[in-house]
Amino acid sequence: MFGSVHRNSDPENPNNLNGPSISQESPSQPTVTTGMSWELRVQSFVGLFILSIIASFCGSYLLLLTKITGFCIMTSISAILSLSSTCCLMGPIGQIKKMFDKSRWIASSMYILFIFLTLLSGLVLKNSLLAIICTAGQYIAMAWYSLSYIPYAREAVSKIFF
Repeated sequence: MFGSVHRNSDPENPNNLNGPSISQESPSQPTVTTGMSWELRVQSFVGLFILSIIASFCGSYLLLLTKITGFCIMTSISAILSLSSTCCLMGPIGQIKKMFDKSRWIASSMYILFIFLTLLSGLVLKNSLLAIICTAGQYIAMAWYSLSYIPYAREAVSKIFF
């Protein structure tokens, strides 16, 4: 089940978890990038992604209640959980390499900056207008970042808006 650890049936090493050594390729093996088996990585991804969706729904509910700062904070938490979920699949190093590739580093940096600014404006400054502006920046930066994974999508969007 979620987060379960399966013992290896290797009689020579009964304490070996999740299969034989890392060097052999198998979906149930720990990987070099995360040390987690593929099964556990997928379970972690799904769990964090579901938490991200729940945080997003909570933020939407807070928006309906006109609790703007709470909405912005929950949106930022949702974004952090989403990034964490993909980290489980690719591993943290792989995630960082992809995010800060030469074609994505500006969008990734802006996305992380807007998450930070949203949390700062909502929690520390308690400025609802600034928090809304930063949340809009989050959405724009995430959209631009996401478009970088689709060939020629950024160029097509640029032609529409510019």
